[in-house]
Amino acid sequence: MRDPLARYHQGTTTLTVTTTHDSTVVAATGDLDVVVADRLLARLSDELALRPQALVVDLTRVGFCSARTLRVLLTTSADAHAAGIPCVIVSDQRAVRRPIAVLGLDHLLQVQENLAAAREWLAVLGTVSATG
Repeated sequence: MRDPLARYHQGTTTLTVTTTHDSTVVAATGDLDVVVADRLLARLSDELALRPQALVVDLTRVGFCSARTLRVLLTTSADAHAAGIPCVIVSDQRAVRRPIAVLGLDHLLQVQENLAAAREWLAVLGTVSATG
């Protein structure tokens, strides 16, 4: 049975992928609720399968982050780690950072406030150039 909210949410949340020689950035805009979480997981899994130098999940334009989305982030981070691909989540949004902190997931997820900080973190790992 098709979810009656799927059409509404597909139009309000976008996922954009930008790939360079040293990283892939998957940027989400909108609400990451239960309907969108599976689509986000599929996109992140597809990108990991391409074996980028690093995976950046940009959630700086997200207004809501569901528990299922947190599971997607944990799964993606673990899968990236297992594949030897650095993974960093970027967000300065309370809707993303607060549940990660409250649940203690900040010990399992690498979270940076902005893309510049994420690039600096990746540069320390030797994955990307700090100016890239």
